[in-house]
Amino acid sequence: MLVVRRLWRAARRQPRAFWLGVALIVLPLLSVTPYMASGTEAARARNSLVLDTSADANRDWTPANMPADFLIDHRPPDPVFVEVAQRLKLAEMPTDWDRAVAISQHLLGSSPTLLSGAIEADLRTTYERITHQGDGYCADFVKVFTAIAGAAGIPVRSWAFSFDGFGGHGHIFPEIWNRQTGEWQLLDVYDNSYFVVASKPLSALEFRAEMLSGRNDIRILPLHPGARPGYIYEEKAWDYYRRGLPEWYLWWGNNPFTYDHAWSVRMLSPVSRVLAQAGAIVQGVQPHVRVLATAENRARIDALSAVRMHLIAALLSACVGVIVIAWTLVRHRSANRVTLSKETARA
Repeated sequence: MLVVRRLWRAARRQPRAFWLGVALIVLPLLSVTPYMASGTEAARARNSLVLDTSADANRDWTPANMPADFLIDHRPPDPVFVEVAQRLKLAEMPTDWDRAVAISQHLLGSSPTLLSGAIEADLRTTYERITHQGDGYCADFVKVFTAIAGAAGIPVRSWAFSFDGFGGHGHIFPEIWNRQTGEWQLLDVYDNSYFVVASKPLSALEFRAEMLSGRNDIRILPLHPGARPGYIYEEKAWDYYRRGLPEWYLWWGNNPFTYDHAWSVRMLSPVSRVLAQAGAIVQGVQPHVRVLATAENRARIDALSAVRMHLIAALLSACVGVIVIAWTLVRHRSANRVTLSKETARA
C-alpha cells in the first residue's frame, strides 16, 4: 500500500512523466500478449529469441568435430536415468542403434494409447508420466530419450520441423550418432518409426534429401512392433513429413541435465514454463535454433527475426518506462524534502 501511495503522489506531481512511463510499460506488454495466447505462439516467441542464422545447420558434423558453440551437458547424468540405462542393460548391447531402439521400446511400451498432450515438466516427472500414465507429446519423448541416451553415453542431437513459420505447431525427433558404424541415424520415437533405404537406417539429412527427391524407395518401419503406431494409415505419415520439409531446423545443443538443474529453470518452472524458458535463455542454457535455410523459407525466417525484434523492442521500452517512473519517484521525494526544509526554516 505504501508503494501505491507513493506512485499515486508521484503521478499527481509529475503527471506527464509518470503516465509516459506507464505507457512505455503497458503498451509494449499488450503488443506481445498474442504470443502468450497459446503454446504454439509462445514457442514461436521462444524460437525467435534463440534463432541463430550465423551458420548453416546443413553441415553434417560429427561428435568428433562438434561445433564449439553446440551446448552439451556440464554436469553428470541424473542417477534416475543412469539406473534406467542399467536396468535396460544398454551397456551389454552391441551397437548404439540397438541401444536407441531399446530406449524407444521402453518408452513406447508403457501404454497402448496416449492419454494427453504436452507434459511440460522436469525430466523426472516427464519420465514418470510417460512410463506410468501414458502421457506425453513428441518433445517430452525426445527429452526423456535424450536423457537416457546421455546416461548411456550415446551422442544425440534433435531435429524439428514446423508448419506455421517456425512456431510450436510441428514435430521433433532425435538422431543418434552410432559410434560403431560411424553415422547418424534418425528415430521418430513418439511416432514409433524409423526410416530405411535398402534396410539401412537413414540419418535426418538423408531422410530429408530422399523426401525432397521424390523417390519412393524409403520404407517406414516400427521401432516397437507391439506398441501403438504413429499413424494407422501410412500415407498420412508421409503427408505429414512432406508438409514439414520447408521448415526444418536443428536444436543447437544437447544438455538435458544442465538445463533441468539450471537455477532459472528450477526457480521459474513452478510459476510458468514460459518464464522458465525465458530464464533459460538469459542464463544461456537454452539451445539455439539453426534453421535449414532455403529460398522457400527465407521469408519465414525473416518473419521470425521480426518477432525477435518486436520482443526486444518491447522489453527495452518497458525498461525505459520503469526508469521514467523511478525518476518521477525520486523527483517526488526530492520535492517533498525541499518543502519540508522550507517549512522547518519558517518555523
